[in-house]
Amino acid sequence: MNRTRWRLGFMAILLGLVMGLPAMVQAAAPISKAAAKKAGFEQLWELPVGIGSHTGDSVAKLWQLGNNLIILTRHGYMVCIRAQVGTIRWTIKIPGTAGSISRPEPFATHQFMLLVSGHLLILDTRNGTIIHNKSLLMAPGTNPIMNKDTILIGALHDRMTALSAKWPPRQLWFQLDRGDSFVSDPVVVDGEVVFGSRNGLIYARDLADGTGGWKRHVGGHLLASPAVAHGVVYFPCMDSNVYAVDANTGISPWITRLPGELEFSPLVLKNHLLVPTGGVGLFSLSMKTGLKQWGPVPNGFRIVGRKGGEIFVATTRGTIAVVNLTTGHVLKSMAYDAPSVFMRNSKTSIIFMASVNGEVEELKPLRRQ
Repeated sequence: MNRTRWRLGFMAILLGLVMGLPAMVQAAAPISKAAAKKAGFEQLWELPVGIGSHTGDSVAKLWQLGNNLIILTRHGYMVCIRAQVGTIRWTIKIPGTAGSISRPEPFATHQFMLLVSGHLLILDTRNGTIIHNKSLLMAPGTNPIMNKDTILIGALHDRMTALSAKWPPRQLWFQLDRGDSFVSDPVVVDGEVVFGSRNGLIYARDLADGTGGWKRHVGGHLLASPAVAHGVVYFPCMDSNVYAVDANTGISPWITRLPGELEFSPLVLKNHLLVPTGGVGLFSLSMKTGLKQWGPVPNGFRIVGRKGGEIFVATTRGTIAVVNLTTGHVLKSMAYDAPSVFMRNSKTSIIFMASVNGEVEELKPLRRQ
């Protein structure tokens, strides 16, 4: 066993001892059962994961990976929770802090990958064991995006890189732009990779070999990852414009200006392009024309669930708003007690959230009367 794996195992045991004492952790639930029921939701379970002010740590990120939830703390602890029942499956210490660790992405059967401080790690989903560890010799700026047998990674310095998905990975191609950086996740459309850079360049390249395609400029930094639907990629830009870009040609069928900072990723639901803007709220744009359909939902920054014609919107003012998708009207809202981390979960009616002091819970909407 190598030194890194031994250290990870040892730290996992230590944190496991802490997490084995949930009764000693007095963490405030982000939403109480009574508040959830009043707003039309049922709390299915809640779970303290064993951190809080006494540890100096806090929850930083929350994702779903198959049937599991993955919690990442600011000190680099990763907790895997069984999503359906709310029990801890495993805990490990990742050799990094939250800011240096990417979103987990499925890799192979019972495996997922992470980018950690310039390394590509492959872990076992069942127990958190590190199976592979490969130095990339670069500082990643994006999450790893896997499509077919290719892994796409944008770097903080100079390049977007495509790697083979077979271990050990080999470089297939790269797009080099000195002095630029790539922090917006790429998307794949009909065999082409479309990606934007901090300096406001958008590229399309062949997924297999990086050739062909097109390049265009926009008027500001591209920091938020785009959305894609029906061959069109939607880029929020820090020049306050949303650019709809045809993946085949690079031509924009429309460009729409919105108030606020376009620092959050948009979301496609039905015929709506839902765009959160920093300092203002959530807007709905027509995917076909770019015209505003409604908005803003004040201070809305993330869709955390949906049911039928309703979406559940987390706001920066400490509420979750129940919003009619067609009209944008706020039907109900519920407050949560502590700063919380929400998982984007627009495909189901389930809401997963975690308070920063380590209380995780699952909510589902009740049947409307």
